[in-house]
Amino acid sequence: MLAVMSDFSRRNTVSDGQGTSESSATTADFSQPQGNAAVQEMVKVEGALGRAFNRIAGVSEGNTDAANLAFTRDDLKDYLKEQLGFAQGQFFRSAKISGVADKIMETLDADKNGSVTWVEFQVMVDEMRQHLVGDVGSNASSAEIAEKANTLYGEISGGTDAVGFETIESQTLEKLPEDQEHKGLVAELAALMVLDIVDLDEGDKAVHERSISHPEWMGAVKDFTKSS
Repeated sequence: MLAVMSDFSRRNTVSDGQGTSESSATTADFSQPQGNAAVQEMVKVEGALGRAFNRIAGVSEGNTDAANLAFTRDDLKDYLKEQLGFAQGQFFRSAKISGVADKIMETLDADKNGSVTWVEFQVMVDEMRQHLVGDVGSNASSAEIAEKANTLYGEISGGTDAVGFETIESQTLEKLPEDQEHKGLVAELAALMVLDIVDLDEGDKAVHERSISHPEWMGAVKDFTKSS
């Protein structure tokens, strides 16, 4: 979904569809079958990604209980339309939202039961690392990760106090391959998801109008690289 993002960029061939790459961290941390009830009982919904998962599932952002919690295609469509404001004002908006929701569900719903659990949603972790840190080796230290994230933020922000939608969208566009289909939609969704997950203090604004400060960026970096 989330950008859903690098994999969407690599594999999107369905009109305005979306997907994400398999997370190596997920494989290591959740070696049992995705969606397994026992695993769901063992993990907590937490962090920046957890807040986003809760919003999609329609529960309190502060929820930590993963048991019996999942979101459906309809939940995802509502999130894309009402909370992210995806494809706002565009022709065939409903069809675009439906196509993206279908692709996201195809990617995230590992056991193909029509819903995405918190464990399944963990594939988003690598997508967020890529956006916040860029390419970093698996053995990189916390200091190396922080330095790389600081450098990336400086490059994206251009020395300003915050990074907004248009900046993230344009940066994503530059990184997409030349033959990428639906570049505009891919970049828009990536920017919206990053903003919605990372921003902490502008939840009362439309996602397009929000921004990410340096402290918010670095806080998210710590959140998404805890297992690195």
